[in-house]
Amino acid sequence: MERRREAVAGGEGSATGAPKPGAGERIAVTGFGLVTPMGFTSWRSVSAVIRNRSHFAWHETVLVADAPDGTALRGATISRVSGEGVRFGLTGSERSLALLAPALREAASGLSPSSGDAVPAWIINGIPSEEVGAIPCPADILPLLSPGEYLPVGRKGGSGRCLFLDRVAEAVEALGEGRCPRALVAAVDSLCFLPVLEELLAAGRLLSGPNPEGIIPGEAAGAILLEREESARKRGAPIYAFVSSWGHGIDPAPHAGGHPAQARGLTEAFIQAFDGLPCPGKEIVLVVADLNGERQRALGWAVAEERVFGPSHRERQLWLPAFSVGECGAALGVVQTVVAVAALAKDLANGEQVALCSSDDGGETRVLCLERGDFTDRHALNRWRRERQAKTNERVT
Repeated sequence: MERRREAVAGGEGSATGAPKPGAGERIAVTGFGLVTPMGFTSWRSVSAVIRNRSHFAWHETVLVADAPDGTALRGATISRVSGEGVRFGLTGSERSLALLAPALREAASGLSPSSGDAVPAWIINGIPSEEVGAIPCPADILPLLSPGEYLPVGRKGGSGRCLFLDRVAEAVEALGEGRCPRALVAAVDSLCFLPVLEELLAAGRLLSGPNPEGIIPGEAAGAILLEREESARKRGAPIYAFVSSWGHGIDPAPHAGGHPAQARGLTEAFIQAFDGLPCPGKEIVLVVADLNGERQRALGWAVAEERVFGPSHRERQLWLPAFSVGECGAALGVVQTVVAVAALAKDLANGEQVALCSSDDGGETRVLCLERGDFTDRHALNRWRRERQAKTNERVT
């Protein structure tokens, strides 16, 4: 495990690949939680992504210095979570905790202290804090978790985008080897702080009139609960999806030198992930990608798609969560994962498999494939809305 952590910290990626058939028990996704600017629950955020809806128009415009002396200002539209629990003034570990706590509670809602041993946790935190080592976990959830890996991310816009998928692969390996019956992987990040916005502006990456191919900074937090199939069935947990395979690759830095997109790393990551599937790539109709409005990422995806999938009589869907919730750095991977799991659970993937792809500014690329589980309920979102409305009516009366 230590060797794998060092590899990721050094930017080399984990020793990923597709699980070998029959090498171990299937690993299921039995819980998930998500907080985005679209809402404090998974279904609300997923509904927005499915409908390609955003709240950018309702979010504030922040003035960012556009000159070394700070005399020139430019407006930057940001996608920031608002609510009673996440005040705009919260920063550092307080904001990390406020964002991540609802997602952790939602993901772990089916667990109890009697569910067995404490759950190993991988927590990725991209929000800088002066409190070194402060784990953003609420007191009511902490007893359910064993001291896991807490991974603060270097503070550059776009850094750590692959870490969540890396940690999912690492957790799946730990579960497959029988080291634990279940594990939790979580991430929280925000690009809405002024120092980050100034850095993005200086790099020419903010969406604005002069730059129509920039990003809208956002923030998010999420978590998924992974579990061995036997353990999940024994406690009667819903199985939303299975992790079927993954892959990794390395591309030239997409924003360095203006070189044409070659997508070698992304292509290699897809090939590795598809190597473990029965019909490599043919069964994938839905891809949840990390495209965020930047031209180089879009060109890279176009090249990789042609190489990996080729011509097909089936129309392939491409879902882009960043266009709804904003570019949320190290937390974008968990947003993609929850959206993919929900698509399978709601029978919206038009197939049995979903692929996720992610890349960071250093050229690291990751692909994760999920397979439909036992739980498929097209009406889950409508039922959630009715429950929410009933609770609202109770408070009013």
